[in-house]
Amino acid sequence: MSLPEGKNLWVESLSETAAAGMSQSHFHDYYEIYYLLEGKRRYFINHTLYDITANDIILVNKGDIHLAQSPNPPVKYARCLITFSDQFLNNLGSEFDTNFLLKIFDIKKIHIPESMQNTFNMLLHKAETKIIQDNIYSQYIAKLNILELLVNINKFSTKDNTPLMDDLTVYEDRIQEVCRYICNYYNKPISLNDMAKIAYMSPTYFSKKFKRVTGFGFNEYLNNVRIKMATSLLMETQSSITEITTFCGYQDSNYFGDVFKKIIGISPNKYRKEHYIL
Repeated sequence: MSLPEGKNLWVESLSETAAAGMSQSHFHDYYEIYYLLEGKRRYFINHTLYDITANDIILVNKGDIHLAQSPNPPVKYARCLITFSDQFLNNLGSEFDTNFLLKIFDIKKIHIPESMQNTFNMLLHKAETKIIQDNIYSQYIAKLNILELLVNINKFSTKDNTPLMDDLTVYEDRIQEVCRYICNYYNKPISLNDMAKIAYMSPTYFSKKFKRVTGFGFNEYLNNVRIKMATSLLMETQSSITEITTFCGYQDSNYFGDVFKKIIGISPNKYRKEHYIL
């Protein structure tokens, strides 16, 4: 789910019984709170796997590369998704400390304690009901509900509530290590064969396991990491497209432009014109 056009806050519930997940990996310039109401899911964020069950929350920061997957075998699940932009936070006014509200997005996974689950679900239901009503009173109520949720999540996160890292198989842990390597050295030459060696697997086996574990194809993940950095450079620096191409690990500007447009939807030049912030 993405933010509807013209909205800076949205809430939406979904229940599915078949194997399902995001159609493709992605990152975006808004915040996402994924609350699992029932069932099991697996989330991959940046370079880390998270297995989640009912009343777990996944927090996706702006720019986080992420993908949700069903477990194998798939089970019925229900989730609620909250998305909001910086504009939503900016409109709250100077009396609200947005850095305080956003610090939870560094944690990634939080469990809602049993004592707060009814309150949390009630606030979500009220926000989802009100957000779709086209009047200013309902919109204010929805925003107040979400603000209360953010404050409560912050409170949960300060009580040693963050779960321990999930138990992973040997090959899952090795692939996480490869993903960490890519995030750190995306600007260097990186090949599937080289990464297979790091994971102590044959290239063919590594390719299959990488897709199974993360939900990403190897090149899909590598390109997302590189293009994510490219968007930051286009917004925050005056470096030329050629310089950004090289810095992000590409050797050909035309190929870089093709990959960028496939992932972002527009050319690097147009992206800079629309997002440049200096």
